[in-house]
Amino acid sequence: MKIKAQQLNVQLANKLDAIYFVFGAEILLIEQSLAQINKAAKQAGFDEKVSFEIDANFDWDQIFGAISATSLFSPKRIIKCQLKTGKIGIKGAKALGEIVRTLPDDILLIVSTGKLDMAQQKSKWFKTLEQLGSVVQHFEVQSNYLLGWIANHMAELGLEANTEIAQSVAFCTEGNLTASMQEIQKLKMAYPNGKINTQEYLEQVNQQSKYTVYGLIDAALFGNINQVNKIYQTLISDMAMPIQLSSSLYREIKSVIEMSVELRQVKDINIVLQNHRVWNKRKPIITNALKRHPYQRLQKLLLSLGRIDRSIKGMDNLNVIDELHTLLLGLAGKTQWTQ
Repeated sequence: MKIKAQQLNVQLANKLDAIYFVFGAEILLIEQSLAQINKAAKQAGFDEKVSFEIDANFDWDQIFGAISATSLFSPKRIIKCQLKTGKIGIKGAKALGEIVRTLPDDILLIVSTGKLDMAQQKSKWFKTLEQLGSVVQHFEVQSNYLLGWIANHMAELGLEANTEIAQSVAFCTEGNLTASMQEIQKLKMAYPNGKINTQEYLEQVNQQSKYTVYGLIDAALFGNINQVNKIYQTLISDMAMPIQLSSSLYREIKSVIEMSVELRQVKDINIVLQNHRVWNKRKPIITNALKRHPYQRLQKLLLSLGRIDRSIKGMDNLNVIDELHTLLLGLAGKTQWTQ
């Protein structure tokens, strides 16, 4: 039986099933669901846990042995199986199916894994878990739901609702849920009474973000060449910077290209910004980039970035540090591109 993640707590309050299978794209959300199940299990008297990490070469006899063993400490036990991937092999699929079908009443089976493709979700072992247990699937939190997710978790920690703060957290963490949760927890520590000084927080974030990859990209989009040079010099010593900058630039330029295409049809930049859910503090930055760069120029920037990315991966021989700097200056408006 499939259970929506947001309904899991209600289901656990009414009844603790014998089998739970939690999977999906967001590790943090999976961990939260597992924590809810473990809490309910403890309240129901499941005090002992045995955990297994399972790959295609796993010896399933270990789990059969754990199930048949008698506990000296607790009559109710949890068997936790973390699948490294959905590819558990023919032997694994057969063993998991047998475990699920013959599970004793004093055992709670909790299975978890990451994202599964459609073929894996149609496999026999998956269908068996779905038929005999409760299945919770976590999807990626899309950008249009991210602000709501952040706001809800702020509220859960007793922080007052604040759209500007939620937007700032989302932007600074670039949609990474773990980083977003860490930022929310830091907010709770800084403002234990839940009342956030918005101006103080935003000024602090703006100061910190000036010398990050995201601040660098915003400076380029806004056309601030001096700021691009200044930030770039502070970041080039970081060995991981080219990878992060390349991937972030790709997403940003691709997004601006999509807005540029839409602007040709809609003709109203405010509608385009609203359609793409551009946050208020970034609207002047994106507006500036759309006005300065025609579609063809943005496409050339994206093509250049593609070759830089191949060089990062060792498939081309560009000087990545120099080429990224040149591309940023082009995005800022210094380099003259032919259309």
